[in-house]
Amino acid sequence: MLITACNTIQADLNLREGAMSSLLFCKCLQFAWGNFSEVVSYCLERLADNSRWEGSCHPFSWTTVFLVHSLKLKQRLEIHKALQFLGEVFLRENDDEVTATCLFTLALEGFSQMDVHRSRAECMIRLGDIYEKNSDLLKAQELWEMARPLFERSLQVKQIQDTDERLSGINKDVKEQHKMHLAQLAELSLPMGKIEEVNDSSEDEWKGENIGIVVVA
Repeated sequence: MLITACNTIQADLNLREGAMSSLLFCKCLQFAWGNFSEVVSYCLERLADNSRWEGSCHPFSWTTVFLVHSLKLKQRLEIHKALQFLGEVFLRENDDEVTATCLFTLALEGFSQMDVHRSRAECMIRLGDIYEKNSDLLKAQELWEMARPLFERSLQVKQIQDTDERLSGINKDVKEQHKMHLAQLAELSLPMGKIEEVNDSSEDEWKGENIGIVVVA
């Protein structure tokens, strides 16, 4: 057990440094499977999180295995982490924004109920990315602004910086979008003389209809 624990810690350190450590995680899994459920959950969570394996050909099947394992053990936190990781898979691998949005939303609801600050913020960031891509800048801005204090509470310095960069960029985009909408409204507005003419015409037609009604009566 001690050797397995040491191996998992070493694999996690390698992973943080960007080294390929999936084989070491798999070795730990083989030893712990059926004997040490906590070690299995620990290894599967790291293998399932595709964001840890950027730039590598890491199979997303580990994410599915992590979800099944968490469901079997009824691990509420791990289940919602698996849903979050699956959202990443559908967003990155399949470019399926609809499914990814559903998965991130489900995960966010669970994390909110459990008050897991960092995971809540991560889901908000991803949902904001999707809204930004679909030109819903105000919704994206709202989600990112909600995510920032959650990163602060969980002491995630890098994520705070990334969020600030997102907000800085989108604040400019929102202002530009607002100016564009005002310009479009100005182009669509009728001249004042035309508006008065239309109003006078409508009033005359209304009076004529009323007169006709009185005569018939």
